[in-house]
Amino acid sequence: MKFHATRLLVKNFHESLAFYREVLGFSGWQNDEMEYAYFEEQQLALFARGRMVNMIGEGDHMSSSQCILQFEVDEVDHTFDMLRNKGIHFITHPTDITEWGSRVAHFRDPDGNVIELYQSIRK
Repeated sequence: MKFHATRLLVKNFHESLAFYREVLGFSGWQNDEMEYAYFEEQQLALFARGRMVNMIGEGDHMSSSQCILQFEVDEVDHTFDMLRNKGIHFITHPTDITEWGSRVAHFRDPDGNVIELYQSIRK
C-alpha cells in the first residue's frame, strides 16, 4: 500500500479550486461536473463534500470529515479481504467508480478518519 493523496472534502468546490490554483499557484486537472480536482505534485485532491457523502452513503456521519487519506493498492479486493480478516469494518465494499477510473473501498481509522483504498481501472 502506498500513499496516493490527501483528498480535502470542501463545501464550495469552485471557491476552493480558485484558492489552490490562483492564490497558492497549484496546477493540475479538474472535472467541474464531478467537482473534483487533483494536484499531482502536491498529492492533494479537492472533492465536493456532498458528493463524497453520496458515494459513501453515511449522511450526517460524513459531515464532520474534512479529508480522506487515499492509498493506492495493486488490488482493492485483495487488500479489502486482508484488512477485513484483521477486524477492519468497512464503510463501503470494493466498488468500481468508472467516472473516477477507480475501484475503491472505504474504512475509518480508530479516530474516525476516512481511508480510501484506491486502484486505477483506467485502460
